[in-house]
Amino acid sequence: MKELLEGIKRNGNGNGEKKLHNLESKLLVKDAVFVRHEGNLVKVKFEDILWLKGDGNYTTLITKKTVFSVRNILKEFETVLPQDQFIRIHKSYIVQISEIQSINPKEVKVGNDLVPVGRTYYHQLISGIQKVGNLGD
Repeated sequence: MKELLEGIKRNGNGNGEKKLHNLESKLLVKDAVFVRHEGNLVKVKFEDILWLKGDGNYTTLITKKTVFSVRNILKEFETVLPQDQFIRIHKSYIVQISEIQSINPKEVKVGNDLVPVGRTYYHQLISGIQKVGNLGD
């Protein structure tokens, strides 16, 4: 177990990437993350996560069925979530790309929720989507 935990640490010379990859290959569940909820570890599939909000040492996970408040920083989730499925759109928010319904410079609609977009993240978001017509970028 200690070896697995050391694989997460980065040492600055690139070996951290190799160790992190080795950790990923040893994982039993690759399509989900387990979070602590009411004294249990609950499996949350990546496909069920709509968006996440970081607030200090806590992160709120909004899924299709449940809301979880977890004592982990948002950055920890950012390193675990698949980069091809999730995008950071604000210093405090990460959303599942496939669940985005609409986008404007101030917010995105994810499911039935409006999630704020940070100014510095908006252009990255817009450049990564397919658009038709002149949208006034």
